[in-house]
This record gives sequence, structure tokens and C-alpha cells, in this order.
Amino acid sequence: MRRTKNLAGIVILLLLGFFLPVIPVRAQQQDSYPTPTKDEPAKPAAKIDVPLPTDDTQDDLNATTNAPSGPPNPYAGEIKDAGTGLPLLGRTGSPLRWGDFSISSFEYIGIHDEMDPAAQTGSIVTNLSILRIGLMFDHYIRRTKSRFVLQYLPQMAITDGQIHANAGANNSLSLGMRFDLTPRLNVTVQDTFLQVHSNPLLPENFLAVDGNVGALVQNDFLDTNGSFLSDTASATFQYGLSPRTTITFIPMYRYAHANDNGVNGANYLADGQTYAGFVSVGRALSPRRTIGVTESYQYLRENAAMATEIAKFNTVGVFYSEQLARSLWVTGNIGAENQSFSDLPHAWGMAAGFSLVDSISRKMGLALAYTRGITFNNYISLQKADRIDASIGFIPTSRISWNSSVGYLHELGADPRTNGKYFASELDYRFFRRFSLFTSYAYTFQKSSTLQLFEGQRKTLAFGLRWHPAPIPGR
Repeated sequence: MRRTKNLAGIVILLLLGFFLPVIPVRAQQQDSYPTPTKDEPAKPAAKIDVPLPTDDTQDDLNATTNAPSGPPNPYAGEIKDAGTGLPLLGRTGSPLRWGDFSISSFEYIGIHDEMDPAAQTGSIVTNLSILRIGLMFDHYIRRTKSRFVLQYLPQMAITDGQIHANAGANNSLSLGMRFDLTPRLNVTVQDTFLQVHSNPLLPENFLAVDGNVGALVQNDFLDTNGSFLSDTASATFQYGLSPRTTITFIPMYRYAHANDNGVNGANYLADGQTYAGFVSVGRALSPRRTIGVTESYQYLRENAAMATEIAKFNTVGVFYSEQLARSLWVTGNIGAENQSFSDLPHAWGMAAGFSLVDSISRKMGLALAYTRGITFNNYISLQKADRIDASIGFIPTSRISWNSSVGYLHELGADPRTNGKYFASELDYRFFRRFSLFTSYAYTFQKSSTLQLFEGQRKTLAFGLRWHPAPIPGR
């Protein structure tokens, strides 16, 4: 067993050697409308992780039975799982572990993609293969009760017999640190760096859902027209005023940079910065029900086409979160928002959100999410938006699962404004422990009010092999 583990580790590390050292930093230059980049990062499709009936490994059983109960805290400072945005509940149960370093996932994916730009007739067809590996460093210091997590998702694309190391400088790197300073005070510091080029091709996790703990995240699904880079840093301070009352303070900074690489006849550049602060006070009415009040301030600055625009948002609201049953969670918030722009008068509006996650049985799960307000998408905008997503998952047997989802987003205000919609579906067959074969299909359509985004529709068929060990909770 040890010999097999070491051999598998050596093989994967050799594969990593092909593309980890090569991380180009110069933007790709394009003289005409972009042919779909053949080296793109994972693109989200909704997937509900309904608790899977399995007797293959003890890790699977632990992941289900030891999952935390109670309502999800919409303002908690959990370390996030790279690629999904869901809380990272515990260290990975990967057998490929060397001390604190581990290989947390592996995917080999074949892709057939058809893109139909609104500005031209005919489709642009792309066929390629992608190898992606998840790397994790997870260190826990018992003496100070602190945790340090570093996650990196490198990938390698193969098209026309050529290997594109690290898939053309697409990077996803996240860092999280949690410190339990006192029995009442804890601090979580996080930083997420994202660098992608146009046309991400892998449909996965548009709506990421964990049916075991009621967690839900609406991820990006709009296609960029060129390259996009962002870095988001935040710190979450949580202090227990009493056994039932908690105050949370979150300062956050985000930098974003968009470049259409001359696709539309000119090198369109847009830089954006966001400064934000969130304060919430939550009161646990019972072990399964929490209510609270929130206040936030957001300052957004956009530099594009030799012009600078500024927007400020002040929001006061209330939130409610409850675990209605062992497998049913509901969370909602609503508030009054005062928005002011540099060239517009003050105006009041509504900010709101709602989510429902229900594992109806061990064979079926549902999820619904709605958000109104400023959303941090993969493009730079000062506009508020409405977004709604819904998904359903079935597990007809202990080895087969099927998930489908739909979603819609549109910016508020007068035209021109951005809007988009998607449909995604995936079928998985788990043939051995945590190894599975899968196939997925995604359809997206979008209209854009900015050169940062692609306008048109695309259809993507993906299939491949996936290995993803279950987490070990209780860290």
C-alpha cells in the first residue's frame, strides 16, 4: 500500500513538473475576435452535494455523519475551498499526503465547445483536453489554535498535440489563516487571487451547494471578452458578547483589472477598486435559529476609457437563518440601501438575499438562491444586479448522481445593461471509491453593456475522469 501511494505520488508530481515552472505573465495579444482560448480555468455548473450513500471508505461516512449542524452564518469567516467558494470544513482525506502538503483532487477532462458571437455568423469550435490537479498545504498549530491553508489549482491543456503549460497563465490561488485568540475572539484572514483569459470552458459550480451543511455560493458564469485579474483580501473578526450573541466585523479590499486585448478594435482597459466594511450582530434564539442586524459601507471606483466613476453604497438590514430540519436550511436578509454616484443624486433602494438548501432524501436534493445588490463578478461594474439560481440533484443508485441547474442575472437601471442566463447538467458514475467518470453539458447566453464581456451564446460538452477524496471534519 505504501509502495502504491509513493508511486502514485511520484507520477503526479512528474506531471506537475511539466507545467508548474511555466507561468507566463504577459497578456496574449489578439488581432481579431478571439478564438476560444484553449487553456482556460474551471468554469462553474451547479452541483448539489447530496449526502452520498456509500460504504467504500470510512472517510465518506465521517464526512456525512460528523457534519456540523445548526444554521449557516451568512457572515461567518470560514476559510473557503478554492474553486467552489464553499466553506472548507476540514483537511482533505487524500491518501496522497506528505505531512501538511497533499494532492487534494485530480481531473482529466475532454471538451467540445461551440461559441456563437452576436457580432458574426457561424460558430467557433474548440476541442481540447485539460489536466487539473488541486494542491493544498494545511498546517494546524495546536498551541495557538491557529490554522494556515494554502490552495493552488494548476492545470495543463492539450490541443492539436501541443501542451500548454499551466493553461496559458490561468491561475487560482487562495490563502486562509484562522486564529482563535481567546475563547470569545477569533480572526480569519483570507486572500484570493484569480487570473483568467477569455472563454473559460469547464462547466462546474455556477451554483455550488453542500447539502450536508446547508452552504450555498453563487459563482461567476458570465464569459469575459479578454483577460481578467482580481485579488480580494479580507479579515473577519468574530467576538462572542455572550453565549448567544456574536458581533462580526469584516474589512475587505478588492482590486480588479480587465483588458480586451484589442478584440474590439482598441485595447480597452478597466481597473477597479473596492473598499468595504461589514458589521453584524447575531443572536441565537435556539441552536438552530439565528437572527441579527447588519450594516455595510462600500466604496467602488472604476477607471475606464480615460474616465473615472465612483459609487458609494450604505446598507442597513436584518438577517434570519434557520435549520428547519436535519437536512433543510433557510437563510434570508433584507435591507434599505442608499446609493450615491459622483454624477447622480442620492437614491434609496432595496438589498436582499435568500437561499434554501434541502436534501429531501438520500436520493434527492434541491437548492434555490436569490441576490439583489452589488455582486463581485468577473468584470468591473458599479451597477447593482438581480440574480436567481435553482438546482436539483438525484442519486438513483449509490454510484450514480445527476445534477441540473438554471440561473439568470441582470443589472438594474436603464439600458444598456448586462444580463445573462444558463442551463447546466452533469451525470456522474462513481466506479471505485472516490474515482468517478462524468459528462456535463452547459448552455449560456448573455448580452453585454461593456467591452469586458463576450456577447452571444455558447454550448459546452465536457467528459472525463475525476478523483476527489472526502474531507476529514472536526479540524
